[in-house]
Amino acid sequence: MRTSVISDEISQDIGEVLEVCRLKGLRTIELRAVDGRSILEHDDAYVRQLRSRLDAEGVQVCAIASPFLKCHLHGDGAPQGATHFASPAARDEQWQVLERSIEVAHMLGAPIVRAFSFWRLPDPASAREEILEVLAEAVERTRPSGLKLGLENEHACNIATGEEASWYLERLPSPHLGLIWDPGNEAAAGSRPYPDGYRHIRDRVIHVHVKDLDSSGRWTVIGQGSIDYVGQLRALADDGYDGPLSIETHMRIPEGPREATMRCIDGLREVASRAGVNLE
Repeated sequence: MRTSVISDEISQDIGEVLEVCRLKGLRTIELRAVDGRSILEHDDAYVRQLRSRLDAEGVQVCAIASPFLKCHLHGDGAPQGATHFASPAARDEQWQVLERSIEVAHMLGAPIVRAFSFWRLPDPASAREEILEVLAEAVERTRPSGLKLGLENEHACNIATGEEASWYLERLPSPHLGLIWDPGNEAAAGSRPYPDGYRHIRDRVIHVHVKDLDSSGRWTVIGQGSIDYVGQLRALADDGYDGPLSIETHMRIPEGPREATMRCIDGLREVASRAGVNLE
């Protein structure tokens, strides 16, 4: 396993992101928004220049944090959760979002593009078959690219927990689809991510987001919250996971997001040490 970070959790300035990478010895990042825009909304010239800069620093991109299917299943309306600088896109525009995600992933050498499951309905189970049909098509559209579609459990969307994710993953056994496992999002949904949520999806994890939640529901330093990350990292290691642990800080402190993320990097490394897990 290796430590990564979602870049804009540090800064919108890629120069500051790379400075933190140098300070903390990181060689992997996940891209979501840069310079105040979704990475998907920059033109090809910008993306190519960014790739050159990352290559010069020896930094790889492990995933494109696409907003694909972070929209309403039916109709329009305001977003129900964070969009992280991505422009709103209706359901009928989502295939263009996926296509652009794949293009950008190829340009940046990223193996994974992210997917969600539409903003959460009062009864998410009522829309399972419709969401399953969309995800099945998304997998087929992604397959020729050679990339993997990473379905993220997100508390603001219809798949918030490991148990909810497992219903879809069981019906979509394609090797081109896996789970972006986010224990913090399951905790925010009011469930216990480890061991409860994790046991449902442990064989389909292709990427991991790491953030921690305290008992009052506030984001905090990894290892200082309510999630059993020692147990979670041991289980990931036992199950053979060897991918990124991508820090998605979310914590807000007076010193700012850069300092918050650096504290979370240190926190993750301390937790890994206690778990007996070596991180690159």
